[in-house]
Amino acid sequence: MSRSTAQKGHPYGRRPAGGFADLVWDWSKSGTRHALLSRVVGRLPGTRTPAAYRFGLVERPHYAYGVRRATELAARLGHPGVTVVEFGVAGGNGLLALARHARHYAAATGVRVRVVGFDNGTGMPPHQDPRDLPYLFGPGFYTMDHDRLRARLGATELVIGDLAETLPAYLARRAGALRDHPVGFVSLDLDYYSSTARALDLFRTPDHTHLLPRVTCYLDDLPGSIEQIGEAAAVTDFNTDHPGRPLGRVLGLRAFTPFDPPWADQIYAHHRLDHPDYARLEVGATGDQLPLEG
Repeated sequence: MSRSTAQKGHPYGRRPAGGFADLVWDWSKSGTRHALLSRVVGRLPGTRTPAAYRFGLVERPHYAYGVRRATELAARLGHPGVTVVEFGVAGGNGLLALARHARHYAAATGVRVRVVGFDNGTGMPPHQDPRDLPYLFGPGFYTMDHDRLRARLGATELVIGDLAETLPAYLARRAGALRDHPVGFVSLDLDYYSSTARALDLFRTPDHTHLLPRVTCYLDDLPGSIEQIGEAAAVTDFNTDHPGRPLGRVLGLRAFTPFDPPWADQIYAHHRLDHPDYARLEVGATGDQLPLEG
């Protein structure tokens, strides 16, 4: 479970009362241990940032992973830049962390990174579907202090309004920028099934110019849910409608991620099988061989 998910009060994130009991309860969960380790490492004197990023010991490491994947793929395909997106900004802590990771990987890879967040700006709306997890989320949850957040955003874009209107308008208004900086990472943190389904309109269009052929995604609100409701159900419906552009969980990621973080189970990837660059061999592919041993 990610730190942000645990903070939302999911059933599996509740803690018993009591100081020492709280400490034991938190430490017993791998997600909390990972978040605590990241905070401790970040405060140690002399800690090298590249090492912290390499081992995922940074704030919201799932965002750092997504930005890294996006910048690496953009570089290998020869794109000068990439766009990373957060759907569901709430107070803005995640968007600011995303921007910090973008600065780090832009410097590390030479790929320019544009950061954009989408939110209605007034907290969660009333639910529209029984699959919206109305027993966990309700109207007015996660409001935003616009002035405080905008004062800290710098070059990060914040798009406020109903996604049904703001997303297509943004894609049209920023079409030129997105051709040079196609979307390579998306965080889906809208909680509701209905809102997540609307955000997936980013992938529904047959136009490929605003997207990398493979887009890393993070789904925040899977823990405590089931496949038939919430974000998972929105993904299922999307895949039914778009079999040639599947969105699925990245399999086996834990085995290749330091410290076996639970957020690895929430990393998905959107594969556009009909993208003109989908089968293009990435720069750096070695053409490895596996000759018979002995």
